[in-house]
Amino acid sequence: MSIRLLSILLLLGASCRPATGPGGLVRPGTPPEVDIVRARERGLAQAFTWEEWGPEAFARAKREGRYLLIDGAAEWCHWCHVMDETTYRDPEVGRLLHERFVAIRVDVDARPDLEERWSEYGWPATILLSPDAEEVGKYRGYLAPDRFLELLRRVEALAREKQQEASLVVDPPATPAMLPWVAASVLQRMDATYDAREGNWGSFQKVPIGENLEFEVRRAARGDQAARERVIFTLAHQQPIHDPIWGGVYQYSAASHWNAQHFEKLMTLQASNLEAYSRAWVLTKEPRILSEALALSRYMETFLGAPDGTFYTNQDADVGAHDRSIPFVDGHVYYVKDDAGRRALGMPWVDTHVYAQENGLAIAALLALHEVTGEPESLARARKAADVLLGSHVREEGTVWREASHRSGSRYLGDAAALGRAFALLARWTGEARYREVAVRIGERLLQDFGAPEGGALFETTRDPDAVGVFARRERPFDQNVMAARFLAALHALTGQEPWRERGREVLAGISTARGIAAQGRMVGEYLLAADDLGVIPWPAPAATASAH
Repeated sequence: MSIRLLSILLLLGASCRPATGPGGLVRPGTPPEVDIVRARERGLAQAFTWEEWGPEAFARAKREGRYLLIDGAAEWCHWCHVMDETTYRDPEVGRLLHERFVAIRVDVDARPDLEERWSEYGWPATILLSPDAEEVGKYRGYLAPDRFLELLRRVEALAREKQQEASLVVDPPATPAMLPWVAASVLQRMDATYDAREGNWGSFQKVPIGENLEFEVRRAARGDQAARERVIFTLAHQQPIHDPIWGGVYQYSAASHWNAQHFEKLMTLQASNLEAYSRAWVLTKEPRILSEALALSRYMETFLGAPDGTFYTNQDADVGAHDRSIPFVDGHVYYVKDDAGRRALGMPWVDTHVYAQENGLAIAALLALHEVTGEPESLARARKAADVLLGSHVREEGTVWREASHRSGSRYLGDAAALGRAFALLARWTGEARYREVAVRIGERLLQDFGAPEGGALFETTRDPDAVGVFARRERPFDQNVMAARFLAALHALTGQEPWRERGREVLAGISTARGIAAQGRMVGEYLLAADDLGVIPWPAPAATASAH
């Protein structure tokens, strides 16, 4: 769905209308073509079958000369739910997919390699592939049936156009010696995207970018008054993105202000904002900021906390999206209610997968809260999660699995990097040798499994012998390499061994290409945090800092 249409829909009134049939609640004025309640009332069945990602599906496509449709969807994603109930239940769409395609649904939270590959296309992301699994086209967000049918009917022509494209652009990475210059350039990019009217970074939609905020706190701590003012201004203005009832931050606001909220709650955002708010409280000493940090921690514990002490992945924006037998309730109707009003309508679905990366981020955030407050509860909570994960997700030699129930197939760089860093930070705070030892083992294994002989950036996954086409060519993803660089920096801080920092700088330099950095847009805070962790930020003297926006 286009940002413009999305903004229009989100800016409509916040009251609700009852629906007939299966029942449900959506906001008045919701266009009929994207109204899930109306779509369910039509009673249409899906006329094709999703196949599982795996060698059998790709082999079938090649054997039968079928094009592949990959639906990159997130289980918490509102517009994924809309597309499921409308586009994928359209009879003609179903006929074409059944007769001519192999259709595969991918949960992008379960596959961080695919999530990063397609994240710029938003969720749902629609990917068309040739029978040999080469990319034909990638399409962003919700696609209405008419637009979707156009793509399906033109797939052969799209494939021919793709084959005629030839990229002659050479985009070499930086060298470690160039990192101070690159970091200075990235810092200018971040400053250029600061929104002086609404706070935070970027203006076409508002996202609570915790990593950017945390880096600004570091700048302010070095005497940059303009950075301090940006932190205070941002924290005051992005208040509407916080859930005032249950705590936690919503995913984003689909407008140039903070009041067009999208109500999904992702662990990645909870963790980064908990860390940022905790450190911002040290800077400002404003009670409201500490209160928000504690509310974030409380939400993580209450709604995303698993019984064994680990953490779940995210929470949906809507009620009933995963179960057609119960009334659907749009998040815009649901989240304006108080606690009792919400619970009377049911609870938004929680993704109960326990992933290594998300848990590593949660542990690091809890340690940040403990660092600034000194209270023991967050440290105890971090240790409890880490101890469970040590037995369930980490093997003795340092291998990290994404989840305990799937100890086969590919492993992912982001899981090893985030969880390894969490153990390194925990070792520094507790002084316990067992955490130090596991952090070092994970680091050693990470470099073995994801590194290339020539060094540089790391691969996104371990080798997959079943991968075909575009997926057989392992990528070196930006975000996961930034996590890895921060982990290697944490190992240097923990052990004092310089090779860890040297390798971290190689990793960061390896993804520091012009196109790679440009593609990040305003989302550069963690890159700068990594650069600072590795000691390559060219910090100016306090007197030379720029004036506030």
